[in-house]
Amino acid sequence: MMQVHQLVALLPLLAAPLSVLAIPNGACDGQSDGLSITWSGNAENAYYTFNGGANTGPATGCTDLGSGFNGQVGISYMGANGKPHADGTILETNPSGYFDISYILGYTLPVVCSSNGASTGCANDLFGSGSPACPKLQDGVCYNPTGPGGSRDPGAYPNPAWCNACSPPDPFFAPCSGSAYTYPYDDGATVGPATGSIQCCVGTACGTTGREGNGKWGNNQPNRNPPCTACGSSGKRSLLERRWTKEE
Repeated sequence: MMQVHQLVALLPLLAAPLSVLAIPNGACDGQSDGLSITWSGNAENAYYTFNGGANTGPATGCTDLGSGFNGQVGISYMGANGKPHADGTILETNPSGYFDISYILGYTLPVVCSSNGASTGCANDLFGSGSPACPKLQDGVCYNPTGPGGSRDPGAYPNPAWCNACSPPDPFFAPCSGSAYTYPYDDGATVGPATGSIQCCVGTACGTTGREGNGKWGNNQPNRNPPCTACGSSGKRSLLERRWTKEE
C-alpha cells in the first residue's frame, strides 16, 4: 500500500479535474516511443486483457503496450471462465495515437483515461441503484444493443440499407454518451493524440470529463458525408465506419 509520504510527493502530479495521475509521457515504461498505461483508481480486482488474451494482468501499476500498438484493451473483473472480459469496457487506440474508452461492445467497469490534457471515459456507475435496466446482462457484462451482434447493430459498413446514426443511445448507456463511446457515431468520446503514457483511472472516483450525457445523436455533423438524416421506421442506424469489432 502507498505510504502517506509517497502520496504527498505525488500530489503536484494530480491531473485536474480528473483523479488520474499525470505521469509525464513515457515515464511508465521509461521510453518515449512506446505506448503504456498507468493505472489508478478505486476498483479492486480489476484486470486488463489484450492481444486476444495473450496479455492479461491486474489493472495496477504500469502496463507496456509496446510501440505502434493499435487495438483494444479490455478492462473488467474476472469472468466465470477465470479470464477478464474483452467485450465489456475497452480502451481503444489507433496508429495515429487517438484513443477512447468505449462501451460499444458492452460495459463492465467505469473508466476514465487521459493523455496530453485530453480525457475520455465515464466514472458513472451504470450498474448503480436507480440506473436504467441493462438490456442484456451476462456474466457481469451489460452488452450494448448497438454494438456488433446486438439487436440494433447497424451492420457492416458499407451497407445499402444503412442510414446515419440519428437515434439515441440505449438508456442504460446514455448517461455516458459523448464522453465514452456508447453508440455508433459517438465521436465526441475520441480524443488525442496520446504519446508515451495514457493514465487510466478505474472506478467511480475518477472525476469527470465534462461531456457525460452529451452525445450528439440526431444532430447534423458537417464533417461527415452524408450528413445525419433521420432513419425510417424499418431502417438501420448507420455506421460510417466499422470502428469496433468483437475480439474473439
